[in-house]
Amino acid sequence: MKLYLPALTLLLFLASACGRKYEPIAYGKDACAHCKMTIMDKRFSAEIVNSKGRVFKFDDIACLRGFDIEPGSLLFVNDYSGKAAGPLLAEKAVFLHHESFKSPMAGNFPAFADEAAATALKDSLGLDFLTWEKLP
Repeated sequence: MKLYLPALTLLLFLASACGRKYEPIAYGKDACAHCKMTIMDKRFSAEIVNSKGRVFKFDDIACLRGFDIEPGSLLFVNDYSGKAAGPLLAEKAVFLHHESFKSPMAGNFPAFADEAAATALKDSLGLDFLTWEKLP
């Protein structure tokens, strides 16, 4: 019995950690966890799934950046171009920053799946690629 209780506890912990995943945003209904505005624009929306599986949704990548992100959280952003099949992990996405993007809370950070997807916009605006760690 002494061996079964720790093994069962470990199994339950591992099972709960496996359930962490992106939860689709209900545009026009869900509110931003940071600024409380209704999430309307898919191009700039983002999401955090913390280590306990709790989901926080955002209307702008700037709101996600301003939120208290706990270690071990999964960070998701949407592809500005709409070409990605699903949400992108923020740590793997490529970002641009320019006032012409007009995001809901003026963060103006579009995310892209890779550099190839953003090259045309980058070149036309004379910008540099940014990573999650280098966003202002």
